[in-house]
Amino acid sequence: MEEQFCQLLENEFSRYRFPLDTRQIEQLTIYRTELQRWNTHTNLTAITEDSEIIYRHFLDSVSVLNHCNIRTGDSVVDIGTGAGFPGIVLKIYIPDIKLTLIEVSHKKVAFLRFLISQLGFDSSIKVCAERAEICAQDDQFVNSYDWVLTRYITSLDKSVKYCVPMLKTTGRWIAYKSKETDREIQQSKDTLKEFGVEIRNVHKSNITHLNRSYIVISRTDIGN
Repeated sequence: MEEQFCQLLENEFSRYRFPLDTRQIEQLTIYRTELQRWNTHTNLTAITEDSEIIYRHFLDSVSVLNHCNIRTGDSVVDIGTGAGFPGIVLKIYIPDIKLTLIEVSHKKVAFLRFLISQLGFDSSIKVCAERAEICAQDDQFVNSYDWVLTRYITSLDKSVKYCVPMLKTTGRWIAYKSKETDREIQQSKDTLKEFGVEIRNVHKSNITHLNRSYIVISRTDIGN
């Protein structure tokens, strides 16, 4: 079973041009195993089948790299990370990013901290058990990140108030969206402008059956 999963994982990542080394395969396999094990007593995800975990959690997390150049040394915050998506998968794929995970659910935070210990990460990954609105007023988070990532949270219009304050001047906010985005973008334009940011691009994932879009937002006073 383990060997079959590893083979499927390696094949599907290679298919979409995300080659994995032995360590990454090992870490993603640990991730899947602990996700399934914890999910029997803690509500982490409705996605529990091996193939669906690979596509709808793992590949979904990293396919943003086809459009956004998250690099070694960059500071990344994943707001409302839940069971660690997309942040932990990106950390596995780009080990030298500095990652902060923000999650208000204490049960999910317990899972994240256990998982991090199992994956052997160092102090370049941190978990904050707090509401994003509170973090956005804390000096250690304000203007601190090259990349703000949101995947499971509310609309752009409602999340802008805590995402934008965390961006560095040249930072980017990537909102993962799983539906048509035109209406949401239209509804958020005034609020985004009020906070001094604008939508730079809307990218579609090359994994077509996921119906995933990435909305890239940055400050209005910098270039593309």
